[in-house]
Amino acid sequence: MSKDVTIRSSSTEDLQDMVILMDQLGYPTTYAEMQERYAHIAADANFNTIVAEVRGRVVGLIGMQTSYLYEKNGLHCRILALIVHDQFRGTGIGRQLILAAEQWAASQGIDSLSLNSGNRPDREAAHEFYRQMGFTAGSTGFSKKPKALQHA
Repeated sequence: MSKDVTIRSSSTEDLQDMVILMDQLGYPTTYAEMQERYAHIAADANFNTIVAEVRGRVVGLIGMQTSYLYEKNGLHCRILALIVHDQFRGTGIGRQLILAAEQWAASQGIDSLSLNSGNRPDREAAHEFYRQMGFTAGSTGFSKKPKALQHA
C-alpha cells in the first residue's frame, strides 16, 4: 500500500486530473463537461467525492450518491464512479478509497453500499477486487433515454 497517498474530499482544483481519470474509466470527458458536472455534484448534499492524491496529483477518485430505496428501509449509498489512474493500480489506492467511502458512509448513518460495473472482459480484475472488498454480485442493470429525448 502506497504511503505517500493523501485521501481527501475533492475540490474544483482537481478537475483536470478528474478528466483524465474519467477518460481512463471509459468516459471521454472535456474539462468544460467535467466542470459543469462537478458544479452540480458539489452543490448537491446527496453526493460526495473523495480523491486520492500523490505528490500533488489526483490519481484516484470515488464518487457516491446517497438515497433511500423502495425495497428496504435505511439510507443507501451507491458508488457511481471508482477509478485509479492506470499508473497507480495495484498499489492499494483503490482499497484506500473504498475504505474511506465505507468510513464516510458509516459516519452518515448509511446502511448499505452498492456499485455497478460493466460485464466486459476488461472489467474482470475490477470485479475480483470488489469481491475481495466484500461486495457480492447482484442484479443486471439496464438503461435507455426517455422517448422524448431519443430524437434529441
